[in-house]
Amino acid sequence: MDEKFLFPSEEWVKEYCKRLSESPDYNKSGKGWKDPILFRIIDVESLSKKPQFDSFILHLKDGKCESCEIVKDPSKGAPFKLSATYANWKKIIDGKINPTQAMLTGQMKVEGNMALLLRYASAAIAMVKVAQSIPTEYLE
Repeated sequence: MDEKFLFPSEEWVKEYCKRLSESPDYNKSGKGWKDPILFRIIDVESLSKKPQFDSFILHLKDGKCESCEIVKDPSKGAPFKLSATYANWKKIIDGKINPTQAMLTGQMKVEGNMALLLRYASAAIAMVKVAQSIPTEYLE
């Protein structure tokens, strides 16, 4: 049986970065992208089990994840920030919400150039498919 990775955990983020770089679908659809993206859980305080961090950054370039970092300093930023509740991140990872739909309906808050993000909608979908490939367990 596959080892399960807790979301969020440093192990999950590292596995995500590794699998993105190994994904032919993401390698193709992410070509041309060159900016880091910060992912943030906005309702950590309301969770009964608290994660060790609420944000992480993926350093993405040309369809690869070059590195990842756990963010503990709330002032740390990236050109693009995607924020959602823990429940909505879970729905996105589980494929119950399409990431583009989540952005457009406000289930995920986006900071950064929305037009550029939407041009890479196929990369966002590939990223979700990669996240879905990770055996994930959740806090609650």
